[in-house]
Amino acid sequence: MSDSGSMSPWLPLRHRGFRTAWFAALATYLVVWMQSVGGAWYMTSLTPSPLWVALMQTAASLPGFFWSLPAGVLADLIDRRRLLLVTQVLMLAASGLMALLASGQWMGEAGLLVLTFLLGTGLALNAPAWQSALAESVPREDVTQAVTLIGVAFNIARSVGPAIAGFVVAFGDASAVFALNTVVLVYVTIVVWRWKMVRRTSPLPPERLLGGMRAGLRFFVHSTLVRAFLLRTLLFALCGSSLWALLPAVAQQRLGASAAGFGTLISCLGIGAIVVGVLMPVIRARFTIERALAVASAAFAVTLVIVATVRSTWVLYPVLMVGGAAWTATFSKIHAGLVTSVPGWVSSRMIALYILASQAGMALGALVWGALAAWQGLQVTLLVSAAALLATRLASRRFVLRYGEEREVTHSGPAEQPAAFTHPPMEAGPVAVELRYAIDPASREAFVEAAARLGEVRRRNGATFWRLYRDLADEHRFTERFIVESWVEYQRQLMRSTLVDRDIEDAARAFQQSGIPITTAYFLAER
Repeated sequence: MSDSGSMSPWLPLRHRGFRTAWFAALATYLVVWMQSVGGAWYMTSLTPSPLWVALMQTAASLPGFFWSLPAGVLADLIDRRRLLLVTQVLMLAASGLMALLASGQWMGEAGLLVLTFLLGTGLALNAPAWQSALAESVPREDVTQAVTLIGVAFNIARSVGPAIAGFVVAFGDASAVFALNTVVLVYVTIVVWRWKMVRRTSPLPPERLLGGMRAGLRFFVHSTLVRAFLLRTLLFALCGSSLWALLPAVAQQRLGASAAGFGTLISCLGIGAIVVGVLMPVIRARFTIERALAVASAAFAVTLVIVATVRSTWVLYPVLMVGGAAWTATFSKIHAGLVTSVPGWVSSRMIALYILASQAGMALGALVWGALAAWQGLQVTLLVSAAALLATRLASRRFVLRYGEEREVTHSGPAEQPAAFTHPPMEAGPVAVELRYAIDPASREAFVEAAARLGEVRRRNGATFWRLYRDLADEHRFTERFIVESWVEYQRQLMRSTLVDRDIEDAARAFQQSGIPITTAYFLAER
């Protein structure tokens, strides 16, 4: 691949499947942003309370908190096309009902929040499947740029969608925005119906929902890098959500803007996001994730301060462009880093947790900042959120982020099957596995450290319990013991091993005394 090609964020569009799905994703994001403007403006027509207006952000974000992880598991376990079709129908129903009720002036504050929540539920349930299917529709070398291009689509919609919604409201009313959203969702549903997705096969029975959720959470708990990505996502979304939650109130109360003016403010955020999205390959090549996030956090905090203190829309337009660029740079860097750091078997689940972290931060932040604004006013709230953003940035610096290496996500190859005397039924369990080592006492401390790293791999890939024991009768002897939920889960654990996992296991095995084999025993729980 040429250097010029590798620096272009548009490269994945040469793949027809990705191109078609990308335009459908763009249409879906248009719905999100037209709804954010139409819904928020409709709420301001019902009540002037900043709390009710901020609750619109909570209603839109809260479904991501409730449904992201189950959606990620479903996207990893079942046919993604079928899942996407079901969620599209849910979104169509919510949007259509919203348009009908708003056209007859039959929808109050609570009804608007409920239907916004249902529309958000459809989006939350299909987001991991969308993103995983898009990533799978391009070769491995294009995945990072595909993720960037998904962000570009989101920010094109962020730029254009609010302006469209603002003008529709200006020349009609909010019900026309909801009706337009319904038409767009019909188009997306047709694309999903005709989408030929990559079919995944496995020689093992599929995971169950709860078991898949537990496996995803185990991977998260025992992956230091994934934990760092999600913590940083949560903190940035929590502190930065004040701008998104309170901008409708700022536009109306501080700037005296119309619906079209509010849409223009949102569009400025989107324009900045598009610019930084196009430049992201250059930024990725020249800046580490940490350096890019440091600059973006400072820029977004400055944006909050200026929005809190300036009343001129002409000053705020370029400032909001900078804020949109900072917001997008932060989440694009985190998203791309996360996607390149997790293996395929758990990718949708980690994307789901990323969405959960961002949406939980947005939902909780909107509630907190809305309540604070109702108590102390818009200016104080925005200044407090800027200070909180900088403080959390400094506090989280020890959770270092980086891009994943290809060896970290590449499967290590066919696993050696256990030579058990009898192979139990697949669902039988729990199963205990013991590996017995003979280690030179002089190497004991180094072996224990290597075994501890191996223990993290075992637990990350499926073990519910892991311990290393030293034989009190023979200081040369160590026993590694771990437990998995069932025999089939042990088979899955073997299949989940990556090249880096194998390196870690080989490093522990290298301490075995020469000429003495490592022995393995398997135990099935009887009671």
